[in-house]
Amino acid sequence: MTDQGLAEARTLGQLRRAALVQDALLFCCAFSGGAVLYGLIRGLVALAGERTDDFWTIGLSDDLIFAGLIAGEVFLLWNNGLRQGVRGHSIGKHREGLAVVDRASGEATGAVRGLLRGLVVVVLLDLSVAAVPIGLPTVLRRATPDAWHLGFATYLALALLVVPLLFALDRQLADRIAGTKVVETGAHTSKRRGQVVSGLEVLGVVGVLGLAVGYIVFFSPLIRFPDLF
Repeated sequence: MTDQGLAEARTLGQLRRAALVQDALLFCCAFSGGAVLYGLIRGLVALAGERTDDFWTIGLSDDLIFAGLIAGEVFLLWNNGLRQGVRGHSIGKHREGLAVVDRASGEATGAVRGLLRGLVVVVLLDLSVAAVPIGLPTVLRRATPDAWHLGFATYLALALLVVPLLFALDRQLADRIAGTKVVETGAHTSKRRGQVVSGLEVLGVVGVLGLAVGYIVFFSPLIRFPDLF
């Protein structure tokens, strides 16, 4: 590969990482929205049953995280799956002037292959969450028997997500399975829509930070430091 080709590959890799960051921030917004919605519904149910003493429990923190993860993964399946298959790009990729197309024809892949590509990303993300060493709940772990929970699958999924980003590989696992590639189109989101998306990204960050603090507060009664004397 020539120096010019290497430069183009690096530029495409940088654009893909920028698009990923924006999609990840929108995932945080969906995650926060799901958790807040679950908290509101659970609070209303507690008020209706006049059992507010059962609302603030340690188990609530896990349920909030789990509800947020479901909402985030549904968003991911739509944004990086269905939308990307039909329109050719996720929200983040559109802002960076990128598109996901069929490797042979250069056209959008369609809903079915888009959903397949999105499902691969969702499964890898869900497995990777289990690698966080504080016992976060995941959809796959709650929906499958304990005998199916293989630790090496978690770290393999994490590697499949992280390695292509670190080395700016042209095609990731989802691309290889769906037969797609990422190309530059030059078409970008309008300035007004970009501002709306930026606002949602800020809300997502604030929401995730709030949930993180809440998670620590819920589990703070269980934290015990050794006595110095």
